[in-house]
Amino acid sequence: MTTPPVLDLTHQLVAIDSQNPGVGESEIAAFVRDHATGRGLDARVVETAEGRCNVLVEADAGSGPHLALSGHLDTKPIGDGLSAWRTDPLTLTVDGDLAYGLGSSDMKGAVAAMLLAAERWAERARQGRLSLILTADEEAGSVYGAQELSSRGLVDADAIVIGEPSGVSDPWEALYVVSRGICCFEVVIRSQQGHSGLSERLPTSATVAAARATLALSGFEPSVAKPSSLKSRPTVNAAVRTEGGVFFGVHPGEASVACDIRTVPGMDRDELDRELRALLADALPDDVTWDLRYVPGSLGWMESAELDVDNPVLRAAQTACGSVLGRELPLAAYPGGTDATHFIRTAGVPTIAALGPGWLSVAHGPNECVGVGQLEQAVDLYEELAREYTGN
Repeated sequence: MTTPPVLDLTHQLVAIDSQNPGVGESEIAAFVRDHATGRGLDARVVETAEGRCNVLVEADAGSGPHLALSGHLDTKPIGDGLSAWRTDPLTLTVDGDLAYGLGSSDMKGAVAAMLLAAERWAERARQGRLSLILTADEEAGSVYGAQELSSRGLVDADAIVIGEPSGVSDPWEALYVVSRGICCFEVVIRSQQGHSGLSERLPTSATVAAARATLALSGFEPSVAKPSSLKSRPTVNAAVRTEGGVFFGVHPGEASVACDIRTVPGMDRDELDRELRALLADALPDDVTWDLRYVPGSLGWMESAELDVDNPVLRAAQTACGSVLGRELPLAAYPGGTDATHFIRTAGVPTIAALGPGWLSVAHGPNECVGVGQLEQAVDLYEELAREYTGN
């Protein structure tokens, strides 16, 4: 049986380690550049910091609309889930219609599909331009990827479609027009360290106070002043990491609780800060001190973003979905954040947050997989979308 070209290319991409944090994207970027140029496409690597590499690919058929397809080259780390993998994470392994491997859904499979779709589009296009914006660092906040490219003015297109997996549990569940943002912070609590035999005479244990903060945050419902048309809600993830305590017999004097909130359109940073401080002031005992610290950079606050549903790129995407998938997809807000935030808010380019093969539910964990049939659909979908948008 002949291996589909998109599966073979996905296999090669998965085999290149691009875990983030990790080795960076220089090796995979060089591979992608050479693959594209070897097939007649213009391609260049943009290194924004040592080892942090993006690839810009372009096929130019003359004047007309300019569409970009975008995907990220990095993956989440294998981490402590290695023992739970049933296959080698860096070897794409096919079992029936599923292909297992790190980044197969998120999102090396989509990158492979985009490269093949661009090649096919270029062979027949009579007008317009098709670009690929393949970014670094998306899994850690996009500082060296979409954010930097957008700040430098290197994101040049009339519209962008990001190939993040558009299924949560099933393939092609929705067409995502809202990219949620994120707000990451720590609550640092200080009490008085001492002998645990005297705990009744000491201020509240820092770890007990941290537990109270965690419980308060777990029930927190941030306000959304101007909800989007899709009425998406923020998600509060209390205590994604906790630290504190010394040893048995020691009354804890310091503890911290790390949290993240997936933000949505209509939320205000200053208002969220006021609500958090009021919540913590009410939840924490008066005999401890505490501080609210936001993570530096885009992880501390990354805006959400939303595509205008009347934008022509959405119509082109729905037409392509109807042609390739046999149906238009419902519109939805993406559960996570994507590079759409930087493309929309910094570069000013209308962007579909997610339309790609795979499932979000298998991403960032052991035994990540993508459907082989989905990869082949993605090639056809991206080519059809590009033809529809550019008038070919």
